[in-house]
Amino acid sequence: MTPVLRWIKSHLVVVICAVVILVLPLTAWYVSSGMSVELKAELQQTASRVKELDRYKTTTVALEVPGGDPISVRGVVNPRLLEAYEKAVSTIGAQAEIVHAAGLARNQTLNGRIRGADDLLPGHFPAPSSKPELEEMPFLLHENLVSAYRSLLSDVRAGVPPTRDDLSGKLSRRRDVFVSGARKDSVDQLDEGETEAMRKELTAARLNIYRSHVLGEDGTTPISFYASPSVLPIPPQPTSMMPLGEMFDWQWQFWVTEDLFHAFAAANGDGVVIGGPMKRLVSMSIAPLGAELPAGGSSGSSGGSSGFGGAGMGTSGGSASGRTGRGDNAGGDGTASANASGSGPADPGIAQVDISAAAAIDKTISITGRTSNSVYDVRIVDCTIVVATRGLPAVIDAIAGQNFMTVLDVQLQPANAFAAAAEGYIYGIEPVSTVKLQIETIWLREWTADAMPGDLREALGIKSTPKTMPRQAG
Repeated sequence: MTPVLRWIKSHLVVVICAVVILVLPLTAWYVSSGMSVELKAELQQTASRVKELDRYKTTTVALEVPGGDPISVRGVVNPRLLEAYEKAVSTIGAQAEIVHAAGLARNQTLNGRIRGADDLLPGHFPAPSSKPELEEMPFLLHENLVSAYRSLLSDVRAGVPPTRDDLSGKLSRRRDVFVSGARKDSVDQLDEGETEAMRKELTAARLNIYRSHVLGEDGTTPISFYASPSVLPIPPQPTSMMPLGEMFDWQWQFWVTEDLFHAFAAANGDGVVIGGPMKRLVSMSIAPLGAELPAGGSSGSSGGSSGFGGAGMGTSGGSASGRTGRGDNAGGDGTASANASGSGPADPGIAQVDISAAAAIDKTISITGRTSNSVYDVRIVDCTIVVATRGLPAVIDAIAGQNFMTVLDVQLQPANAFAAAAEGYIYGIEPVSTVKLQIETIWLREWTADAMPGDLREALGIKSTPKTMPRQAG
């Protein structure tokens, strides 16, 4: 054994420590070099991901909102955001359904009564079931329409001053009492002073009769506001067959009228005309369908409503040729064709109305921009009323609160209450004005279309799904 090996053996611990001291730095350097490469690669990858996150952080995402414009969100789309979005959309959707149901009920229901095809003549709209019913329909419908308008006037307590005959009879009795009190046999025996005194007394008596009539002190119903049956849109007595669409418009105009009358009554509440803001309906007219559209009917029209209006919608019924008997000219004046069995016009089926369709708005048409479209129809009402001047806002608010009605235009001028009193219209002590209103009314096709006959649906561009006919045996 050489001296070197003996020395190493005798100093083994020292030798091992020396080797470790020499080799460890080299090994550490080698290992650290490899770790640095891996760490560098990992750091570069992390930095790349951070840059990607920064890019997502500045990204704008559009979130769709039912029934509204998309909402722009700037940031990273993550599960928490998606969960919140789904919850918000679900809440909005539920609220939209509630609003939709409330809007439909508001448009279709009046004082708890759900309006529909059977309002005036049950079983005849959208089409009568037999030819005899079709032939009798114009005359029966007109009779029921007149009765319905009479009931409407009673429901809203709309009335007129006492008739001339009634007034004349009461004043004659009062005159006789005056002459008897003056110990004269006739009016001709009264001197000038007595004649003047009688004239003043009769004038006061006439005003008192008018006032008692308004208050219901003469046994009649107190009057909420004045409205004569002559201002109602009642068509003339029909003389022959008529298009189903035109007859349906009678019912439609009744719906418009009853909404407006209930609005006037609501403006006065439980009071009478003397103390209420609404005094008198002087005149009213309901424009044909599509009348709100410009020439050509291109703004939002869903298929020729303007043209159908020009062909008779909203016009008076009846034939100018004179009545020749119920059922004459059946099917020859625009009514739906009878089916092969001759049982009557064909049922058009279920109307197809997409309630989710967007309704175009055109502000050049009116302040609302609404025109007839595939979701709803617009009916325009022009009316002249007498109101307490400072009560006009209350009347307009009542109109807006009754249904989907909006006052589009207002023209106002002072009214002569004394001249009106001479005709029997007692307005009270407040200054009054004559006001011309143009009112927009909205009718949702979701409920009106199913009641419409086939000719009207065709004119308005409403498609229908035919009802399934029962299969016959054999």
